Amino acid sequence: MSASVSAPAQPKQPSRKGKKAWRKNVDVTEIHEGLQEVRAQIIQGGVIAEKTADQLFVVDTFGDKEVARKVTSRHKPLKADEILAQRSAIPAVSSRKRLSDFEEPKPKKSRVSGKDYDKLRAIAYGGDQVQKDIVEIGTADHDPWAVQDVKKDPKYSFLEEKKAKREPATLKRAPVSLAKDGKEIPALRKPEAGKSYNPLLEDWANLIEREGQKEVEAEKVRLQEAREEAEHMERVIAAAEEPDTEDDNESAWESEWEGFSDVDDDSKKQKRPERKTPTQRNKIKRRKEAERLARHEAKMRARDKQALKIQDLIKSVAEKEKATAAAREVALTLKGDEASSDGEEVLRKKRFGKNPIPEPTLEVVLADELQDSLRRLKPEGNLLKDRFRSMIVRGKVESRRQIAYHKKPKTTLTEKWSYKDWTLD
Repeated sequence: MSASVSAPAQPKQPSRKGKKAWRKNVDVTEIHEGLQEVRAQIIQGGVIAEKTADQLFVVDTFGDKEVARKVTSRHKPLKADEILAQRSAIPAVSSRKRLSDFEEPKPKKSRVSGKDYDKLRAIAYGGDQVQKDIVEIGTADHDPWAVQDVKKDPKYSFLEEKKAKREPATLKRAPVSLAKDGKEIPALRKPEAGKSYNPLLEDWANLIEREGQKEVEAEKVRLQEAREEAEHMERVIAAAEEPDTEDDNESAWESEWEGFSDVDDDSKKQKRPERKTPTQRNKIKRRKEAERLARHEAKMRARDKQALKIQDLIKSVAEKEKATAAAREVALTLKGDEASSDGEEVLRKKRFGKNPIPEPTLEVVLADELQDSLRRLKPEGNLLKDRFRSMIVRGKVESRRQIAYHKKPKTTLTEKWSYKDWTLD
């Protein structure tokens, strides 16, 4: 170490009083040499004093050094390769500054262990105990309407047998459409051009005019009903305010004829019918029996005539049904499929159930609500209600009304007196 780099050293100086003299006269050569030696060890792979015995001593599996020396003497590597082979264990200083070098390491996210994951999975989906209770079902070949043989317990022979579930006759029939013309209504109707998010002006104006006319007619009907209801209430109030004079007249008329009613009742006595003799009763029985036999013979003769003509009747009925079906198909074909899909549905008056069919949603957009982009459209309507109404109109299900509050069964609390029924043994 040169004199310019090493610290000033004056070991012969006896006086070391004060901080200035101490700093000036102290000898730190040994400390610098020790630090240099430690740095050299770190560059070569780590401090020897901190290494374990396994890191310092290894089993020689490479052979004799003399042999290796002779081999290297014969094939001496280049100086450039020796310099490049000397690598430091400390990474080189990066010329680029990275944000990760100055930031604190982020804490790791808390992860669920495998044991806790299995426990939570067993709670959510059921573990081995739940899987044991699950009944494995094969193919879905169960018929709920099939007649099942149930073994009756002789102990409950006094109970009435439960009636078996019978398959309804309408289960195998095709659904009946509620359209007035009887034609099948499509499940998904083709939307009109005026209901588009960016419709043509003519189509949109026609749709607005038609829907507006419907609302005007509905409002007129509502106002007419309101007027009729108001007139009815006025008549009821006027009738309640009028004085009741009929009761007074009736009471006066009854008081005048009170003394004559008993005499008339006594004088008007019906004559008792005479009792028939056995001969007359037998004659009536024979007449009734003869009439019954005559009616029975007439029915049997008519039945025999029908049995003789049954084949002709079957053929005529089949021909009529074919003719009717063909005429219906021709009429439906003439109307066209587009008229049924694009036009408005007209429902018949006779429907299933007592509850009315829900009205379709009003799918109309006003002028200020029209958007020229799909991104600015707002969701409207309810897909579940539309599907439910479509199934009702097609005859798949019956119209029902929503029950807001379910009626709970009434219960009565009674106190039994069985605790008084005891005897002394």
